[in-house]
Amino acid sequence: MLYYTIPSTLAGDIQAFAKDFAAFKAGHLHETAFTAKRVKMGVYLERSYNTYMCRIRCASNILTPEQLALVGTLAQQYGDLRVHVTTRAEIQVHGIRQDTEVVNILRILQGVGLSCLGGGGNTIRNIISNPDSGIHPNEVFDVQPCVVALTNRLLAEPDSWDLPRKIKTAFSSLAHNKALCLSHDLGFIACINAQGQRGYRFYAGGGLGAKPKAGILIDDFVPEAKVYHAVRAIKNLFLAHGNRKNKHRNRLKFLIHESFGPEAFCRAYQEERDKILALRLPDLDIQPIDNTENSNKTFALKPLAEAPAGYDLWQKRYVRPQKQEGLYSIQVPLLLGDLSPEDCFRLEALLRPFGTNTLRCGPDQNIYLRNIPERFLPNLYAGLNTCTSLSNKPPLYAQVLPCTGAQTCQVGINRPRPAVLALFKVLDKVKYKLPEQFNIRISGCPNSCANHWLGDLAFYGRVRYIQGHPIPTYNVLGNGGSDQDTLRLAEVVGWVHAVDLPHFIEAVLKMYVEFEAKNFTSWWQAGGREAVAALCAVQYNTIPSFAEDKNYYFDHGAEQLFSVKDMGRAECSAGIYDMIDVDDKAIEQQLQDIEAGQKKPDKEILRDIFFRSTRMLLVTQGQEAKTEREAYSLFIQYFLETGLVGAEYCSLLELAALGKLKVIERYSDQICALAKEVRQLYARMDSSLHFSSQDLTQKNQENPTAGTLQVKDLRGVRCPLNFAQTKLALARINSGELLEILLDGGDALVNVPRSVESEGHKVLEQEELAGYWRVLIKKA
Repeated sequence: MLYYTIPSTLAGDIQAFAKDFAAFKAGHLHETAFTAKRVKMGVYLERSYNTYMCRIRCASNILTPEQLALVGTLAQQYGDLRVHVTTRAEIQVHGIRQDTEVVNILRILQGVGLSCLGGGGNTIRNIISNPDSGIHPNEVFDVQPCVVALTNRLLAEPDSWDLPRKIKTAFSSLAHNKALCLSHDLGFIACINAQGQRGYRFYAGGGLGAKPKAGILIDDFVPEAKVYHAVRAIKNLFLAHGNRKNKHRNRLKFLIHESFGPEAFCRAYQEERDKILALRLPDLDIQPIDNTENSNKTFALKPLAEAPAGYDLWQKRYVRPQKQEGLYSIQVPLLLGDLSPEDCFRLEALLRPFGTNTLRCGPDQNIYLRNIPERFLPNLYAGLNTCTSLSNKPPLYAQVLPCTGAQTCQVGINRPRPAVLALFKVLDKVKYKLPEQFNIRISGCPNSCANHWLGDLAFYGRVRYIQGHPIPTYNVLGNGGSDQDTLRLAEVVGWVHAVDLPHFIEAVLKMYVEFEAKNFTSWWQAGGREAVAALCAVQYNTIPSFAEDKNYYFDHGAEQLFSVKDMGRAECSAGIYDMIDVDDKAIEQQLQDIEAGQKKPDKEILRDIFFRSTRMLLVTQGQEAKTEREAYSLFIQYFLETGLVGAEYCSLLELAALGKLKVIERYSDQICALAKEVRQLYARMDSSLHFSSQDLTQKNQENPTAGTLQVKDLRGVRCPLNFAQTKLALARINSGELLEILLDGGDALVNVPRSVESEGHKVLEQEELAGYWRVLIKKA
């Protein structure tokens, strides 16, 4: 199994997305609600606000040459003529102009086994591995088959797309590859136990960005076949307890390090894992990937009789022997991580004789070729010389990693890509030998898209002001990476102006090379840190005034003065709960205006407040109103009938549900009171958007069905929405009474009973019927 399986629901998802796109363009779908739907599909709005980017999943870094050529065609036909390799080992098409083109791209990709689903939003993101997994001579075992199998399982689960925040996962086939795995939400490092069984050391809670954290070891051995069960346990805990209110505290790392604490979370994980294992869910279907088929294969291609000029140096720099005898891998260093459509076509033709298992994307924005017989290496070198790459440059050039920055990203501050081009011009002129192992990472803002916390030398963008003028600058960091079983986060030691960045980097390189240290860490600890800090303070922190030198007030590659006025909102974290805050803020402002006498509460204002108040919290109950009248009906069902809001609003809501809103001005005070009550209800909800026990019980009147068995049919209701409805049903009955729910199998059967028990209730029976399950619950 070389590639992941497209989920069976994808065609329907794309069709629904096309309808959502049309509704948004027609003004029938709020921008915030649409953004949540769009980014989940891997589609981002670019900085220009009139073009889009599609991010394409490449599970375990794998991309076939034929798929690459197809994406090249899409970039040529719809995009800005480049295919970009990302730091999550995915590929992106930028500059897509029309909504119809976006939808066409999603459908065409599906036809070749590719998907953008989960490329953004609060989802299971692309699961990556080291690009040489399966071929590295010193690896423990190939982890790519496990990654593909895990991707297949998670893509098929509906609750993978409505998490509190994204989950990034990495696997390493190398026992020492800590920086990759410990900086992720979930990290798996290959190991063999004392019984010779293959498995992983499992880390969780890592993450970079503005508040970086190293992952903690939560399971010292997870058998390879049980990896899904471990991930399912984490996902259950995240769904139940993750922060859905605060976007600055909603990653898994905050749940582990702050909400639970590492020790308590490890205990919770172990308990949840044991429950999952007890359910005897299927093991992962792990199918090996054959990296030996080219060893003894007969090829129609003829080896070049003589290697082209420069071959020996290229081979030394970029070619490595595989553990498969006679086969070799090749790093193809890309300029800014980009391939032109023509490069994609040339690579496909070049790799065609060697089969589909020949290409990997790297998290360093380069690509890697594999399974090439030694006698054909000159052919590959000659072919790569026809492509645009850095193959004729020293290895350092391939280790400079910029994010896309303000050129396309809505929240980018600086422009790292043209800064890197300026850096290369400076490096082309140096007279000393550049270090071969030295990674430089440049993020355009504090978000760590270029993984700046892991760089030997690294930077992230920020804004400073001189005499009222904004100027682009970078914070300077150093010595990121890993030490044995720990993640080493880079230290911030100063700042440098954007225009000086290339010469600053060259100056640091020169100091490092002249010191002749064993590696960058040893130099940093022997005085390099102080030297870099002094270089910042003494030579690069003095900024001339605007009158003295206007160049400092432009960023690299920019034709206009530096400004952050066109910055947008971060789309990466867009989710289905964002509309709550939109409605909440709108209601708050309208109520303030009414109370201050700034607005007369006429029919339209009252109707807007009323509609937003009833729509606002429906999503927390797993409901989404398609029309205004539907919002009123659903609010009656889930908030009035459950006692979450008072019965005094019954007449008003029933009139609204019937569409009788002509006399809405008569209910001005009641509408404003309802709006305040809903806002207060939201304020009392916990960070996971669960109602307080007081709200669930204080308004319940005498239950007319007390003492009888309540039945709730939840078949067809997806996770975690089925649990939300179960919780409401339990709130309507008394302690000790019984609730029977009907559930689909699979995830629903795993998640709902587990969540019910986590809140203290008791699951008495689970019975499989004709294609569904009956679960009997006793309320605590």
